Amino acid sequence: MATPDGSVIEEPQTIAERSANARHCKTALGLDAIPALVDTLENGADIAYDAWPDRLVVIDLDGRLAWLGESGPFGFKPGEMRAALLRELARQSGRERAKRPIAPESGSLEGGA
Repeated sequence: MATPDGSVIEEPQTIAERSANARHCKTALGLDAIPALVDTLENGADIAYDAWPDRLVVIDLDGRLAWLGESGPFGFKPGEMRAALLRELARQSGRERAKRPIAPESGSLEGGA
């Protein structure tokens, strides 16, 4: 398969080769700032999420499926994914607030204060 920079990517035979291919594609596409996960050689994630040819998915911080879009690219609905991400961020924010201890109130009621 040809990449945007004209290099040809061969079918990987090892997970190290698959990871190297992913790093190459991220760089060629200018996506180095975005974390990427690499599927197993058995394509477990592809099979689990019915991800061929591609699919937008939101996984929460506990590793659970928070949102699954339609098969792409024609089924992509970025607005729906954005809403799912915002819901998940709000849920995580609420979870973090619940973990924080409640600060004791300052001041005293004695003496009319």
